[in-house]
Amino acid sequence: MPQHLYAETLLSPGLGVVFQWRFQNCGHHLLDILDPASPVHGALRQAIERFENTVFELAPDKPTLIEWANSQKTLQDTADRRELRLGGAHVFQQSIELFQGMQMMTDRVEDPHRLAAIHHDIGDVMGFIGQRSGSAHFLEQAAMSYEQALELRTQDGMPREWAQTTSNLGLVMLTLGSLQDDASMLKQALQTFKEAVNFLPREEMPEDWAAALCNVATLLCLLGTHRRGARTLEQSVVAYRNALGERTPEKDLPAWIVTQNNLATAMQALGEHEEDIASLEASIPLYDAVLKVLDDDALPLVRAVIAANRASAMGALAAESDHLDMAESSVVEFERVAAVFDGTEYTRLLAAARARVEAFRELVDRLQV
Repeated sequence: MPQHLYAETLLSPGLGVVFQWRFQNCGHHLLDILDPASPVHGALRQAIERFENTVFELAPDKPTLIEWANSQKTLQDTADRRELRLGGAHVFQQSIELFQGMQMMTDRVEDPHRLAAIHHDIGDVMGFIGQRSGSAHFLEQAAMSYEQALELRTQDGMPREWAQTTSNLGLVMLTLGSLQDDASMLKQALQTFKEAVNFLPREEMPEDWAAALCNVATLLCLLGTHRRGARTLEQSVVAYRNALGERTPEKDLPAWIVTQNNLATAMQALGEHEEDIASLEASIPLYDAVLKVLDDDALPLVRAVIAANRASAMGALAAESDHLDMAESSVVEFERVAAVFDGTEYTRLLAAARARVEAFRELVDRLQV
């Protein structure tokens, strides 16, 4: 599995909020440098598992990881699960000091492989905390740790390890660029991911390869939406489709869900940018396919985000084709999304959904004239 603790970007044009979803059980590499008999090993393993299937808004200056874990009260966690994650958050905070102590005791000349792994793991934990808290400080510290690891993990000497660390560095840059709306940082992240993909053998490491390619596609979509235009969005669509060659529902359903949604979003963005009815029409069945496999109770926030994406695509198509019935359906769908958030702590998402309701009601009024 991909060697990182990060969540992937769940593109969400319907609500205009960037979401992250950690669905991969891929953090157990942190345990490789610990004594399996130690209590720390068991505690960290449990902490990693307790942050699986967590969905959160990517925003700057959120609460600390511990406060974030304690705030997960609606749409996602039962109280018991929240308390378990709170304990896991404390473990992650403490593990930084543990790994830093191991770093000080490891000789660069005698054991460069171990030292590189420690640097990589410090980067993972720092980045994990930074991604959830929106802390530029933690993310910058993560980048520094990965750069230290890359002084030891070279393309020639350790190509696979180099590619994994390089990919994680790209994730940090993607997160920072998204938080700070920094196009130059996003471009650097794109180049970093492209380099990593070239050193990840698809046949031997298909999951790592597909994860890195999805990050390439996500960056292309972000840049195409805000900066560059149609050609970049077309490249994003191609990259997502290639990744879906490995990310199938049978192999990894959550990975397929996020990739299929992001492909639909890239096609929707292309359709809106080019005023292309065909691309908008093609995006809707992609969203439909995802919604068919999503359990309302298991992943309500993910389902609400993707339902909002579908409703926004329908609204954009209605605006381009003067389709009154579809515009009316968009209003109904966003009313349902708003109802999901009503009475919860997701007040920003409720406001976004209600704003969409009003916008598409205005479209309905225009089309009725």
